[in-house]
Amino acid sequence: MATTVKFYLNSDQPLQNGELPIYVRLTKDRKHKYIALSAKSCTKDQWDEKLCLPKKNHPHHKELTIAITQLRLHIQKTILNYENEGREYSLEELKLAAFSDRTKRSITVYNYFEDTIRTQLQSARVGNSNVIRSTYNKLKIFRKGKDLEFSDITTQFVKRYEDYLQAEGNKSNTVFLYLRTFKTVLNYAKEDGFVKPDYNPFKNIDFAKYRRVKTKKRALPKETMDKIKALDLSKQPSLQFARHIFLFSYYAWGINFSDIAFLKWKDIIDDSIYYIRRKTHESLNVGLSPELVTILDVYKKSILNENEESYIFPILNKRKHLTPIQIDNRIDKVLKNVNRDLKIIGEMVESALPISTYTARHSFASVLKKSGVSTAIIKEMMGHDTERTTEIYLDSFENEQLNSIAKNYL
Repeated sequence: MATTVKFYLNSDQPLQNGELPIYVRLTKDRKHKYIALSAKSCTKDQWDEKLCLPKKNHPHHKELTIAITQLRLHIQKTILNYENEGREYSLEELKLAAFSDRTKRSITVYNYFEDTIRTQLQSARVGNSNVIRSTYNKLKIFRKGKDLEFSDITTQFVKRYEDYLQAEGNKSNTVFLYLRTFKTVLNYAKEDGFVKPDYNPFKNIDFAKYRRVKTKKRALPKETMDKIKALDLSKQPSLQFARHIFLFSYYAWGINFSDIAFLKWKDIIDDSIYYIRRKTHESLNVGLSPELVTILDVYKKSILNENEESYIFPILNKRKHLTPIQIDNRIDKVLKNVNRDLKIIGEMVESALPISTYTARHSFASVLKKSGVSTAIIKEMMGHDTERTTEIYLDSFENEQLNSIAKNYL
């Protein structure tokens, strides 16, 4: 199938001045590659949709028309060279070859962030795109909207940005997330050839200090768990649903909310739940305890569950939530409602700690640790990538244990 080249205005990424950035779309074998043209923009009334060129009323009509025409010819020539050589090529190869070093030097950091966000969305990585977008927006606030080149990002720049994030009053975990995501995007740019292989403005930034920060205790004592289970919520369906989700997570080895949302009846095989953790892609097999069976029985009776392809819990609807963005938005919405209701439940049982879906995961890990289960086994049960992640969950228990020892021996 022939490769096509089309220039267009990207209405999804309006600029602060109201104009729309000009993009080129490469299409081959029904796959697409979207590339922003650095510092090239236009309003809708200045763009000719048929010719895919700026109209004469654009203040830089001639210069922009020449630039787009030359770029189109260059891309088409590159494609022709590939075809004459009988060579197979990917859209990424075409992008790198056609845009050459000239384009790589001219692309701005904002352009690259926008391109990366689009790529993540096209790959259905909505969560990643949201984190990158948040990082991008925070960077723009820091820069007061002023764009910059990759050469502007030095170690000194990153340090000033770190100081700004801390001065804003962000928690250490939040600062770490922004910096880590920023570094990830710059690494993508390195892989794409937009910066040199030895480019590393983060080389003198200490990430270890953020990893050493202890997380606040989130695990609930057994007495509080018993109170939550004993509550009569039969006349409060919203709170009942929140409790079901909370207890399901607790008894299903700390399964997180996103994974619960995607569970289907077909995932239950021979008295076990089989699923792949969406965050780490770890395969997990959780045995059905009596407590889990009790919760599942409630939702088996629901008219929404027509067959084994149906979702177990009324979070996602296979007819309504089709695209990655629709699914992600729905999960976020229900999660907020569940956590709101769990907060109410926490007040009802007079919990000393705030309760959320994450509390169930931490509580599960702490119960195992206090029972003498090794960190390595807890890691496998929770689907963590590394034992270090599991240790973060267990830090509060270790502190509690040390305090107890001190009281007994000092």
